[in-house]
Amino acid sequence: MSTENPLDSFIEDVILPKRMMRGYYRLLYIFQHVMNQYDIEFFAHSGTMLGAVRHKGIIPWDDDLDVMIEESFEDLLIEASTELERYGIMLKEMEHDHLYQFKCSNPNVVGNGYYLQIDVFIGKREVIGGDLVLHYKSPKFKQWFSKRFIRIEDLYPLKTYEFGPITVKGVGNPTNYFNNSGFDLDTAIVARHQGFDKFLPVIEALKQQGLYPITNHYSLHYRHKIAQRYVAQPIENYLLQRESRTVITYGTFDLFHVGHVRLLKRLRALGDRLIVGVSSDEFNLSKGKKSFYSFAERKEILEATDYVDSVFAENDWEQKRGDIIRYKASIFGMGDDWSGEFDSLKDICDVVYLPRTEEVSTTDIKNALAKISEQDVEQLESSLHAALEVVSSLANSVKGHR
Repeated sequence: MSTENPLDSFIEDVILPKRMMRGYYRLLYIFQHVMNQYDIEFFAHSGTMLGAVRHKGIIPWDDDLDVMIEESFEDLLIEASTELERYGIMLKEMEHDHLYQFKCSNPNVVGNGYYLQIDVFIGKREVIGGDLVLHYKSPKFKQWFSKRFIRIEDLYPLKTYEFGPITVKGVGNPTNYFNNSGFDLDTAIVARHQGFDKFLPVIEALKQQGLYPITNHYSLHYRHKIAQRYVAQPIENYLLQRESRTVITYGTFDLFHVGHVRLLKRLRALGDRLIVGVSSDEFNLSKGKKSFYSFAERKEILEATDYVDSVFAENDWEQKRGDIIRYKASIFGMGDDWSGEFDSLKDICDVVYLPRTEEVSTTDIKNALAKISEQDVEQLESSLHAALEVVSSLANSVKGHR
């Protein structure tokens, strides 16, 4: 690129390194693969959508990817996050409702020394000005970008756009969306999330010279030239290479329900081995709780699942640090109702809080049972214990035939 004038010099400084841009295309390539696995339909949004049209690829100075999915896919996205982790694409702690930010520093994807991010916005259908539109589900983003909505008739059917060395699905007819959002195909302003302040004096000087916003055709449509062979590789090439990882979690796990199953499934997907500390009967009493099933029965139920490798007793609040060291656990995981409570363990392992299954809890089940007569409770208790024996017998039978 020529550096004969200040604009060329500025563009040369502000665009991302080619190696980093190659990593972003790989990140999107992997994300597409996983979304297809889970039948999640997504489309380019915000700056990524603008790049698809104006640059036929990522805007060369843009340092993240933006996509959107409809709210009907939100639970599936949470489930798919465990598969993304196999490629080193990790879900960050949520700063805003209905915005899922994934970071990636996997050297197989981006090389050493770089950090990439893809933002997944959740879209919610509503009526604005008589039109059915898709808008941010996040109240904050809807407030900040009140006009950045997409008419459903403009959105679908989605269109396939050339996107550097790959393709991406995007808004079928983006004209109204761009106009509402203030996106211009004939001029460009430069914005980045990281390290942008140092460019502000240069931008101000370019404004004084009439060179900014950018209208120069070459700069306006510049795109990194990256060969397809560097991105569209066999997907297994991008798997995160790592040592065996043990995940540890804790809980009472009384009246075992689908919320427990989903949490254990996701925890198990974080590593190669899942061990569970189950509150002992004595520990429950010290907390003022009484479980329906005894410790031995709850332990047996957990051991019968396909997701749990080992179960041990939790006898007090303070034993977690010692357990993590003893079992060489690299990940400590809990439901997000405990968010922040165990951050003190981050000095010895990764700590994650996973979203719980809404509207399902042991407390709710117990509250419902409390409304049943004492005689019915006794009959139900007898039936549940009998069912436990049947389940245990079936589980042992299945294991015996593997």
